Amino acid sequence: MDDRAFEKMEKEIREIKEEIKNLKKLESTVDEKYGQLLKKEEAYLGEINESIEKELTVIVLGTVKKTINKEMTALKMLRRHIRNQVRHQVTKEINTAIGHLIPELKKTIKDETRKVSLDIMNQLRRQTGKRLEKEVVEQIKESTSVLMEQKEDSERRAITDQLTGCFNRRYFETRMDEELSLANRFKNKMCLIMLDIDHFKNVNDTYGHQAGDTVLAEVAETAKSCLRGEDYLCRYGGEEFTVVMPETKTEEAHEVAERMRKLIEEHAFYGGNTLINITISLGIAEYPENAIIKEKLIEKADEALYAAKNAGRNNTKIAAK
Repeated sequence: MDDRAFEKMEKEIREIKEEIKNLKKLESTVDEKYGQLLKKEEAYLGEINESIEKELTVIVLGTVKKTINKEMTALKMLRRHIRNQVRHQVTKEINTAIGHLIPELKKTIKDETRKVSLDIMNQLRRQTGKRLEKEVVEQIKESTSVLMEQKEDSERRAITDQLTGCFNRRYFETRMDEELSLANRFKNKMCLIMLDIDHFKNVNDTYGHQAGDTVLAEVAETAKSCLRGEDYLCRYGGEEFTVVMPETKTEEAHEVAERMRKLIEEHAFYGGNTLINITISLGIAEYPENAIIKEKLIEKADEALYAAKNAGRNNTKIAAK
């Protein structure tokens, strides 16, 4: 190899080294620029995240389903908007700075940018998701509590006579079926008392229906005070009431009936400012002595009630066997 060729080779080597040196400088400049861009990106996303948190704190969840759908839709749109902005801004600046570099370097930068963006989005999703989850859970608990209260109130209203506060006819029918079934299963006795307010029509005609309603409510309240916790006072219809007494013999039911009758007779009822004398008549039937099916037991108690009416009212009669 002659000297001229050797010098040419050395010159080419120096030029290659110089190009490599310039390329390393350019690579260092790109790394520095990339780091600055990432810091800008993090600051920008931090401001957006803070803005999102402020907006979310003033959102009032109307209903659980509507709120979830609305917030999730808004969150998806926000994520898409942030993703597009981040990708567009970062890609634009990086492409401007390193557009003349080799394709491999450009691909590496894009991949890193995508990875960082996804990490930030995942962090944002976790932060907003936890807040939404907590608010939704609290709203569900509150809504469930309200619904349970409404359900209990509806169930209570469905079996309660609104005027007197005792159980209604519907509950009486169900209770009788259950108590007769239990009495039959365990071979127990059970008594049914039917009571009716004497001359109640005269009360309405003389003192008005408002006074009659007051008498009905006070008779029910007075009768309740004579019963045990396991007894059930029901308004059968109009001025007629029933008392279901589980595990009770006729003699025990008769004592309770007489206590109710005397207490109501002694109670001071008023129609306006006028004292009204109120009495009741009662009939008692016992399972299984008088009947073993509900309809027949009610019929027997009703017959005993009318026997008390025919005997002059204000007394208690026991059904005939």
